[in-house]
Amino acid sequence: MKNKYIRSMNTDSGRDSGGGALPRHPGSITVALAGNPNVGKSTIFNILTGLNQHVGNWPGKTVEKKEGFTEYNGKTYKIVDLPGTYSLSSGSIEETIAATYIVEQKPDVVVSILDASNLDRNLYLLTQILETGTRVIIALNMLDLAASKGVEINVERFEQLIGIPVIPIVAVKNRGIKELLSAVSELVAGTRTFHPAPLAYSKPIEDLIREISTRLGSSSAPLSNLRWVSLKILEGDDHVAGVLKSLLSAGDYRFIQDVQGRAEKLIVEIADARYDWIHRITSGAVSPLKLNIITFTDKLDHLLTNQVLGLTIVVLILGFIFWATFGLSTPLMSLLSSSFSMLDGVSAQLLGRAPEWVKGLLINGILGGVGTVVSFFPLIFIFFVFLGILEDTGLLARSTFIMDRVMHVLGLHGKSFICLLVGYGCNVPGVMCSRVMDNETDRKLSVLINPFIPCSARFVVTSLFVSVFFPNHAALVMVSVIGISFAVVVVTGLLLRKTVLKGDRSPLIIELPLYRKPNARTVGLYAWSKTVSFFRRAGTYIVSFTVILWFLSHYPGGTIDKSVLGMIGKFIAPAGRILGFDWRIMVALITGFSAKETSIATLSVLYNASDESVLGTALRQSISPLVAYVFIIFQTLYIPCLATIVTMKRELHDNKLLAIGIVYPLLVAFLISFAIYTVGLHL
Repeated sequence: MKNKYIRSMNTDSGRDSGGGALPRHPGSITVALAGNPNVGKSTIFNILTGLNQHVGNWPGKTVEKKEGFTEYNGKTYKIVDLPGTYSLSSGSIEETIAATYIVEQKPDVVVSILDASNLDRNLYLLTQILETGTRVIIALNMLDLAASKGVEINVERFEQLIGIPVIPIVAVKNRGIKELLSAVSELVAGTRTFHPAPLAYSKPIEDLIREISTRLGSSSAPLSNLRWVSLKILEGDDHVAGVLKSLLSAGDYRFIQDVQGRAEKLIVEIADARYDWIHRITSGAVSPLKLNIITFTDKLDHLLTNQVLGLTIVVLILGFIFWATFGLSTPLMSLLSSSFSMLDGVSAQLLGRAPEWVKGLLINGILGGVGTVVSFFPLIFIFFVFLGILEDTGLLARSTFIMDRVMHVLGLHGKSFICLLVGYGCNVPGVMCSRVMDNETDRKLSVLINPFIPCSARFVVTSLFVSVFFPNHAALVMVSVIGISFAVVVVTGLLLRKTVLKGDRSPLIIELPLYRKPNARTVGLYAWSKTVSFFRRAGTYIVSFTVILWFLSHYPGGTIDKSVLGMIGKFIAPAGRILGFDWRIMVALITGFSAKETSIATLSVLYNASDESVLGTALRQSISPLVAYVFIIFQTLYIPCLATIVTMKRELHDNKLLAIGIVYPLLVAFLISFAIYTVGLHL
């Protein structure tokens, strides 16, 4: 944490607590969405921003950052979706990001999204947001689900008691969103009442807050929000204390250290005071939970949490997803490929008498690369649609809970299942997903095993070879690929757990949200943003590499045999013969290190194929089905792509483990492929 964090936390923003106008952003009004996980933040964000959003990472972090813009009454609103978190402490990266953004960036309004069916827990985060001094509006979501659980909320009375604007919404049905924007506009303009119910602590706590504030006020730094910093110290925030060390005198800092020595007891007292505040408000506005109500979630969880039946259902669901993904995407990919083949002919006619090298560069190089990129779209998009449905319905969390038993037997943490599942889309977010682990050993193990999961890019390569060599046994081949890769994940997990990553697994603690009907808008935007993100990376790589490979395959000799690429392939050809690979396959594996999808672009250039059908014919004439299958397994398991390795380095912070993550997969891929090739030759 930087000094800027402390200073900005305590810099007067010019706001009072009564509702004055906030002319801080003449260009746009910044609205931050905050809340616990699974309260509907993403749904609200997607409704507000639509396609006008950007997804990236928070600076220096691997946690996803989503920003977007919306227009209302002639004004532009910048919407920031903060990571889901239960508090603003520094116990996790998500908590630190949320707290830092609110106190450092000072959004004009924070929309606190609450799950109406679980107010007590949700309101705890709100108490901490209010202590930062920011203006807050409550978006009371899931009122329909609360009613199904027998919870009735008097919204008008709730707003009177809490002193904050409360807007009832049902995000999945797009109800109350316009009213929410209207309330934000009124609060910014100063025409909406904002007088939060006061939260006072016990006399000993308040005395400590005053004492700490006095000492902080005498420091060399211009600190103004002294109460916020004082509470962070009382809660044992080591980051804040560490920064204050350089700002306070030796005596004042010793006092801070002494207070932090009692933090464990103080945290309990502070939490009790916050929950007392919450209880006073909810007891006057929320009806008691009706007893003996068995909800749909209860009934379905009774089946899904069964050790045998639940596991069977999860396996069937995942099996259906992969079957449907490839079943739906294959004909669409073929259609796109055929369309670009026709475009090649049209382009050749338009170029007329242009030099052959110009035709080759534009048609086989640039246009061929673009065609390859576009043909991937159905596979990537359909996969992320299914993954979005799993998450939006609440089935993803259940799958994690159910698979924890299996993961435990395999030496892995239950949360690893989420990361492995994400890895089927792309290993980069799969590796980044390791941040959900509470235990450092579990986190590093998750990073190292994830690259063995065949990502969507590898599936693209695999699907081409399967359609060419095994069209009548596609499902069987795909099951074998997934089975072998998962077996490697298990063996690797057990091996690393007993060697370089010894240690106990942390217990699985995960929230099981209520089941919800998937929201088409949320799922669609989720799939679209993930697909676009993938193509921004893959598209640039593929087109650029296609052009480079075209030059390398034509110069200096004019033919592939006499080109730079041909020389490289022939030099490493002896190593490939052990697995039945010719020099073209070896070159494709080398270029696949940059991005797995470029293997297809490489083979297209090397075989002078303008589309997948021509490439398929050339491959059938060049290699046997056995060699094709060995290639599928090898490219599934061998060294991760460059982007994944960079992400692994950032997550591991350990060059030794990074070296293992690079060399070990290459060794495993060779040994398994060699075994398959050897056995296949003798069958």
